[in-house]
Amino acid sequence: MTADNNTTTSSETSAAAAALQIRQLDKVVQAGSQPLAILQGVDIDIKCGETVAIIGASGSGKSTLLGLMAGLDSPSRGEVELLGERIDRLSEDQRAAVRARGVSFVFQNFQLLPGLTALENVMLPLEIRGDKQARQQASELLDQVGLAARERHYPAQLSGGEQQRVAIARAFAGSPQILFADEPTGNLDRRTGHQIEELLFRLNAEQGTTLVLVTHDPELAARCQRQLEMSDGRLQPAEASA
Repeated sequence: MTADNNTTTSSETSAAAAALQIRQLDKVVQAGSQPLAILQGVDIDIKCGETVAIIGASGSGKSTLLGLMAGLDSPSRGEVELLGERIDRLSEDQRAAVRARGVSFVFQNFQLLPGLTALENVMLPLEIRGDKQARQQASELLDQVGLAARERHYPAQLSGGEQQRVAIARAFAGSPQILFADEPTGNLDRRTGHQIEELLFRLNAEQGTTLVLVTHDPELAARCQRQLEMSDGRLQPAEASA
């Protein structure tokens, strides 16, 4: 979105810009001989720098919506504009190219490569982008998440909380414009989950990243500026937490 007023500064325009816009999004899959509607008529606007939680019961369509937002899947109908690109009409390779320019992920099951050390896992997205300072930046990020002493350890040698710290460091490598997180504390005990929550929001604030997360955790959702609730495949505003 661009302001009409020519006196608007670039920073004000950027602040008002949309990181993600969705219009009349449907997702229908075949369940045996019958079509099954997972998402129906979803509309959403998320501004650059905004933090948004998507909540709802299991099976309500939260993770499906997140995947469509990020271009990991294609909708049956509707429009998805991610970082200024209409990704719903792009091929899988073209959507991947859009993600490579400014999208990162944190998953419930960490998704670290088992044959790479913690340092190498964080270096990977930086190396793919051709960053000549990949090793130094990855090492600094691991230090920020409290794992400077563990950078040569492989995922199997790390606890669940440590693996998620590595995943968060990797997600913020290269300063993404938007970060999608799917149940980032879902596989962790409450104490470790709280530590991961603090880390995620601290790095997010420092980098000014747009954050969109799916969670069952009301405490985590309440940390976001806005909560959106999925119910039977439809999206509606949730009551603000006190």
